[in-house]
Formats: sequence, structure tokens, C-alpha cells
Amino acid sequence: MSHHSARHELNISKITEKYKGKTIEELFPNHSIIHNSMGFFMEISWHLSDMPCQLNLASTKKTLLNNLKSIERIGEITEKELMNRSMHAIPDLAHNLKYQHSAEKMIKLIRAKDYLTLSNKKNVYDIDVLFCFNPEELLFLDIETLGLYLAPIIMIGCGFFQKEGIVIQVLFARDLEEEIAICEHLRRHLLPNYKCFITYNGKSFDIPFLANRFLYFFEENPMIYTDEELYQTINTRFHHVDLYHNCRRQYKDEFSKFNLTAVEEGLLKRKRKNDVQGSFMNAYYRMYLRDRVKYSGLIKKCIEHNFQDIYSMPLILKKLIESKHPQSSI
Repeated sequence: MSHHSARHELNISKITEKYKGKTIEELFPNHSIIHNSMGFFMEISWHLSDMPCQLNLASTKKTLLNNLKSIERIGEITEKELMNRSMHAIPDLAHNLKYQHSAEKMIKLIRAKDYLTLSNKKNVYDIDVLFCFNPEELLFLDIETLGLYLAPIIMIGCGFFQKEGIVIQVLFARDLEEEIAICEHLRRHLLPNYKCFITYNGKSFDIPFLANRFLYFFEENPMIYTDEELYQTINTRFHHVDLYHNCRRQYKDEFSKFNLTAVEEGLLKRKRKNDVQGSFMNAYYRMYLRDRVKYSGLIKKCIEHNFQDIYSMPLILKKLIESKHPQSSI
């Protein structure tokens, strides 16, 4: 046994002893058992009224207005030339014969909050169109699975704003048969309430994975429109801000690593205590399935890990937004 494995076993022994004899339901008194047409699953909820995360989504409009490269036929060299002639923002092009028409079209899209069209414009980043949404329309998502492809989802972390603060929920499959009920709850009761996903590397993993599971269970994907090719599109219905790519672009000269825990430490100055490694979640869940009382403590740590992933996302988003320009008056 390697030194790493020995320390891993020691940690498991400590955790199992600490929570010995407790069921996962007993360890989370803030849980509910949710029932729908596909079965049951466990939902653990936290209502956070004191979380320091007031988002000024409107300020992202200024970022977009200052992005001359979002206008057709304007590249980096042309942008510099225009700025040298005191044209620093899209409204400044209103009297430029060459770019006037394109600038007016862009301003109309911004005023109309047409995020679908704006998102497809060149040099427009996903975070730049957040002014089109209210905070209550954002859904923070993070999934945990038993593998990388066509494997079951064992839990889904969700976060969303309400008037009294932020709600974080972890949807947990107490056995593999409960996954379908979680997916049903997500597509029927959560997704219809939101317009924009916020994830950390979700464009590469979480959202494609969810699309595959929806297709597996229901032969439909609620993240696309009904007239689209079912197996060729992952998500077109929801805007999607991927914090991972934004952090890599915004802080490329500040951090050497961009996994979520590294960004938490570097950007938020938060270091997790007694956190499980994501690479062990698969093994922990399988151990839990073998003995749900003995290893309930391991699943408690996995659920807390998922909670922490969601907790950090609004804080990271806030930092990214605040590093941009102040609110526009257009």
C-alpha cells in the first residue's frame, strides 16, 4: 500500500467512526424526500440570507458597449485606430459612415436584451450579456457522476437567487434507481424557471452529460427547442456562462492552476477544510451502496463538496463582474 493510500484509508476510518450508526437522512435534517412520476430522491436545501453576493449584472453592458471588435469588420488594428480618433465605445461610431449601420444594429440588440443574437456575435463573451437577465433567472449547476461517459448521475447541485438570499440544493440519488427521478425533477420543475446556466467547466462536462442522460431516459432534451435536431445539439434554449473559461481569460497572468479549488484559494481567499477529492467520489458512492449506514459519513462529505462547489460560483461570478467596467446608462 502506498503512503497516499494509507493516508486515504486513515481518513476513511476517521470519518466512518465519527458518523457511525447514522443514516444519511439523519445527517442532513434539512432534507426532504421528493416524489414524482419517476420515483423518489433526496433533496438537501440551504437558505443563505447572509451570503455576500449582490450581483450587478447591469454593469456587463458597459463591457459590451466598449467592445469595438464586436462590430463587423473591426479587428484589433482597426480598433486601435478608432480609439486613437477618440472612438472608444460603440455609440461613438454613430457618425462614422463606415460602421454607423453596424453600430446602430448592435445598440438596438443591446437595448432589446437579445442575448441569443448577441451571444453569436464575434468577440462577445458569454459573461458580457448577463445584463440581459435578472439574478433570479440564473441557475448555478454542478453534477457528480460515476464516470465520464454514459455513467449515472449521483447528485446535482443547484443554486439560485430568491428575494431573501441564495438557495442551494443538492439532489441526491440514494441508489442508482433514483437518478431518473432527479432528472425528471430537473427538467419539469427546475429548468423551466430559469434562462441562464452558470457552471464551472460545464460547457465541456456538466451540460453535455445532462443532455445525454435526458436522451437516455426520456428521448428528449429540454435544453433545446423542439424543432432542432435532437442528437446534434446540446443546449440552445439557455444562455450559459462558464466561469472556468472566464477565469482562465481574466486571470491568466495571476494563477497557475484553474481548477475550482485553486481559483477559490487565489480569487476568493477561501481554503476548504476536510474536503473530499473529486477523484474519490466514485469509490465513496460505491462503498455507500454496499453499506449505507457504515459509509454514510463518506456521502456526507461528498454532498458537502458539491455544496461548496455551488457556494463558490456566485462569489466567483461577482469577482469577474466587478473586474469589468461600471454600469452603463444606455
